[in-house]
Amino acid sequence: MSRVFVIAEAASSHDGDIAKAYRLIEVAKAAGGDAVKFQAFHAETLATRRDAADYLPVYQRYEMPLHWLPNLAEACDAVGIEFMTSVFHEDYLPLVDPYVRRWKVSSFEAQDRAFLQAHVPYGKPVIVSTGMMPRERIRAIALCHVVEAVLHCTSSYPTPLDQASIAAIRDLPLPVGVRRGYSDHSRCELAGAFAVAAGAQVVEVHFCLPETEADNPDRVVSHEPDGLTRYIIHLRLAETMMGTGAKKIMPAEAAMEKYVVRS
Repeated sequence: MSRVFVIAEAASSHDGDIAKAYRLIEVAKAAGGDAVKFQAFHAETLATRRDAADYLPVYQRYEMPLHWLPNLAEACDAVGIEFMTSVFHEDYLPLVDPYVRRWKVSSFEAQDRAFLQAHVPYGKPVIVSTGMMPRERIRAIALCHVVEAVLHCTSSYPTPLDQASIAAIRDLPLPVGVRRGYSDHSRCELAGAFAVAAGAQVVEVHFCLPETEADNPDRVVSHEPDGLTRYIIHLRLAETMMGTGAKKIMPAEAAMEKYVVRS
């Protein structure tokens, strides 16, 4: 990854309908995303791990069938976008591994050291979100040799704009070689651009379809297709305008140099 890597987070916006999942892939590609990400979990296992019995009906409703994996990965290859899926418990890692190039660990699982270590044998890079995580924990996680990026995140859905704290991207305590980034739940179309200005090299943003069910819990944090497109346009513009950070005379200034007064 050299330029800012944009993950279009489809999450469970497919409503359990694979036709919608295919459409989400198309939308992510058309909007300019580098990857499109879904979520792989077993509802009962996830509810038990998180002690979240109250969420079990929601997890059951939006659980992605594992037999979708080869179909979605193939659809991503066909349009030229990377297929990703977050995994939320260890026994799903070997099932998802054949279809992904990298892993994504959510904020809710990121403080589980055993779960993070379970990714290591697969030899693939890991991106970790850090919502609800104290600074010292971030430092420890970033030292894991398979971690390629650490994302600042506010785990509130949606995130109040005054609590996005995007400047905290600069404060992530990362060793050399680990990229910094932002996992966005704000629904602000400029948030990705602000994140790039704060030093983000990876940005994750949620999106959905106009026809995604109104009560789908991902909808409240998601941009519809036109909003996702604008989001990525703003982000790329910020990337272009921020430049390398080096102060130097720019080519566009050449014609004006002859008028400089020096003494």
